[in-house]
Formats: sequence, structure tokens, C-alpha cells
Amino acid sequence: MSQIDLWLEERRKEWQADFLGLAQDVAPPFQQTELRWTNVAGNTSDHYRSIRLRVGKGIAGEVWRTGREQRATEIQSDSQNLLKYPIARLEQLDMTIGIPLMKNGIIRAVLLLGYRKPIVTDVADLTAVYAALPALSALLEEGGHKDD
Repeated sequence: MSQIDLWLEERRKEWQADFLGLAQDVAPPFQQTELRWTNVAGNTSDHYRSIRLRVGKGIAGEVWRTGREQRATEIQSDSQNLLKYPIARLEQLDMTIGIPLMKNGIIRAVLLLGYRKPIVTDVADLTAVYAALPALSALLEEGGHKDD
């Protein structure tokens, strides 16, 4: 298990999220961006590995395109959202919050918090999430080395 995986699992429990995922561009340099869920915690299966997104598609793609936090709610009761957000469909997520991780104004990854049951949140609830992002960014810079 990598340092990033451990970080995600610890934060998932701390933030009481059902799912926490990290999407990154896995395309070779100078090719069109391809976003994949590279690290996850709280997943119900490994089907997330098959998801491949372009910029602007899916919650991670929307965050990547805009560089802004994106939220989706009541996903399970809206067939359009189920088609739009494959990670929510595969992981039975009803609410998601996608947050960009940036370095020097460039998006490096997207952090996704997912909840399987509706929850009440406000901006203050995300204070701890945003405060923890520098630590995650540092792990990304290090490459999130595996613990053997």
C-alpha cells in the first residue's frame, strides 16, 4: 500500500466520507489528457480502474476543466447524473465533492469525496479538507512511494 493510499484511508475515516479518490492524468507527455482513478479508499469494487475520462467529462473531468471545486448531489435519483458520473454509478455515491490539487496554477490531480447517503454540508465542513491538501500535494511530489 502506498503512502497516498494510507493518506486517503486515514482522511476518509477522519472526514467520515464513504469514498475518497484521486484522479490523475495518466497519458504520456504531449498526448491528450486521460484521467484515471489512480488511488482510492472506501471502494466497493475494483471497477473504478476501468474508468477513463477526458477533460470536461465526469466529476474529475469537470474539476480538471474548470480548476474549481464541483459538487453533485442526489446523483442516484437522477439518471442523467448516473450517466454523467461513472464513479458515482459504480460506487453507488449519492453526493460527491471534487477538489482540484494545483501546483503553480496547473492542475496535478483531483480529490473526490463521495457519500453513499445524503449528508448536510456547508463550506465550513471542508476547512479540514483544504487544510490537508498541502500534505497530499507533497506525497504526489514524492511519488507516494510504496511501503514494503
